[in-house]
Amino acid sequence: MPENRQNAREKDTPLRTLWPVLGAAVAAFLLLAAVLSAIAANMRRGAAVSAVESKAPPGVLPAATPYIVRAFPDTSDGIYVFNDQLATHQMSEAQFAFAATHYVGTQKVFASDVRRFRSGNPNFIILNYRLGMGLGYRLTNENCQPDGDWLEIIEGEKWRREFPDDPPDEWFYTIDGQRVLFCDWGWYLMDIANPSWQAYWEGEVFRQLQANAADGVFVDSLIPPNYYGGDRFSPPLPPADANFEQAWSARIENFIAAMQHGALAEYHFIPNVGEWVVSRDNTDYTAADGVMVEGFGRWTDGSYFAAEDNDWQLQMNRILQMVARDKILLLQQYVNATQTEDRLFLLGSYLLVKGKHTYINLELDTQPEWFPEYEIPIGTPIGGVPASISSLWRSDWGVYARAYSQGLVLVNPSDKTLSIVLGETYYRAYPLGGGIVPADGDVSAWKVTYTPVTHLNLAPHQAAILLHQPPK
Repeated sequence: MPENRQNAREKDTPLRTLWPVLGAAVAAFLLLAAVLSAIAANMRRGAAVSAVESKAPPGVLPAATPYIVRAFPDTSDGIYVFNDQLATHQMSEAQFAFAATHYVGTQKVFASDVRRFRSGNPNFIILNYRLGMGLGYRLTNENCQPDGDWLEIIEGEKWRREFPDDPPDEWFYTIDGQRVLFCDWGWYLMDIANPSWQAYWEGEVFRQLQANAADGVFVDSLIPPNYYGGDRFSPPLPPADANFEQAWSARIENFIAAMQHGALAEYHFIPNVGEWVVSRDNTDYTAADGVMVEGFGRWTDGSYFAAEDNDWQLQMNRILQMVARDKILLLQQYVNATQTEDRLFLLGSYLLVKGKHTYINLELDTQPEWFPEYEIPIGTPIGGVPASISSLWRSDWGVYARAYSQGLVLVNPSDKTLSIVLGETYYRAYPLGGGIVPADGDVSAWKVTYTPVTHLNLAPHQAAILLHQPPK
């Protein structure tokens, strides 16, 4: 999840609900019934569930207990949403029910919230949040002095301080013997190649995963740290240094490999790679189960990747490389609900690269949101995973295009307006409405209109989603 939300504080919440009653099964078979129920639901939704036994690092964790790791569902047919974070303490029961049935999953919620989501959808995916190369300390002031509140993370039913008492010096990455503090968010840069730090991180994450019945860990901030800007650290990191960045890429790859064995081996391990458009970045994330691309499709609201820099193409190609390996892709961008063309551009970009486990999130706030374009029945992509984004280039139209079983997706990431003659009649989708889900969960007023077209104009940073026939 984004670091500017890592520090969002929520009130400790009491246990809100009990585990759903699973029929007349006797107590000795409750666990078996839960597993069978989840498997049956997954069969209906086309997803798989794997039951495994937890493994505790010696001397760190309690004895092993059974758990279920839910598989991310197949996204081949349709549009699937993984919502980054939800302010559950502000959500109504109807909003909980909506989220459970419309999202694949979420992260950073309390254990009682997990039970509420799964009472409506046993396959609901939960990820726990943890910094990847940092150790949360305290909020900083304008002079990079950590004098604010302690940074906290969720474990079970409460927030707990992330920074332990008297952590060993060997855990920290240092410059001339000085610990390196990230001024923006108040965390220390860690030596993630240090075996003692790796063992501590693994043990903490494993315990918290079990406390929250989570399916995996979202690993925030796992990129060479100077990509954030060397001057945002104290003492400062080099602004650009090939040797420094190569060494950090190696640390990251070592860290991912280490966490894919032992206690965390069966859990989803998903790092946040940011925008993923630093061209000199050679970090190999293929050992991870997937990645989040936070900053998908453009920089910020109203600020698009410059056409001459080819950043959009670079990001799409890196995503496609992971899609080709059937990795989990969480593609996220922050939007203005009123900017419908921008939403369609991001959705179109998603549809160009979508594979079997590719998810989108157009984020407004920590409240649950929904957009009617998520329900466009585009069908399944034709022709398999593209080898590269260039393979989708239509030189006659000057756009990127991908055929689907129920239509066609066109995306114009350039700074030119293009006129396109389609050669046949399509029905262009255009959403009306969308935003924060009302307290009663009723979004029936939000629609998608379908207009017949034989030609169209695509302005810069626009997309068109076209169906062969309008939905009945």
